[in-house]
Amino acid sequence: MNFKSNFQKDLKEGNNGEKIIVMYLICQGMDYKGLNNDYKYDIKMFSKKHKQDITFEVKTDVYPEDTGNLAVEIRYKGKPSGVSHTEADWFVYWYRNISYQNVWMIKVDELKSLIKKNKFKIVKGGDNNNSQLVLIPRDKYKKFFRIDTIKIKQYEDDRE
Repeated sequence: MNFKSNFQKDLKEGNNGEKIIVMYLICQGMDYKGLNNDYKYDIKMFSKKHKQDITFEVKTDVYPEDTGNLAVEIRYKGKPSGVSHTEADWFVYWYRNISYQNVWMIKVDELKSLIKKNKFKIVKGGDNNNSQLVLIPRDKYKKFFRIDTIKIKQYEDDRE
């Protein structure tokens, strides 16, 4: 599989993850305002509780096995990206292949502060290893996140 087909597959998975998080947020009592296609944020919702728009940056983890880490992109090709560049209010990490505690949420400012105050391991990743990712051990830092579970049931059409 080449770089372009990897990107297209990742983009599709990311878009699907955003839709799942939209449905999750609607179930939490928010109103859907729209999706966004630039670096600023991915989802805009309206919070009835806070009477304001709230934006979300969503990352979908599709690894087949759980590494125990939350991987946060901070740079791409040496330039600020991901959490370093987003203008979203909240950062949401959706673990598609984990069945329990698969949604991790944190305010973007709190995530930036958490990264600055700790010496997390930084690795290269993403397509062609062009991204720098901070690895946050989930078990050790879960008290900083709002964690929930989304149960996904696959629909199977058993009609002949």
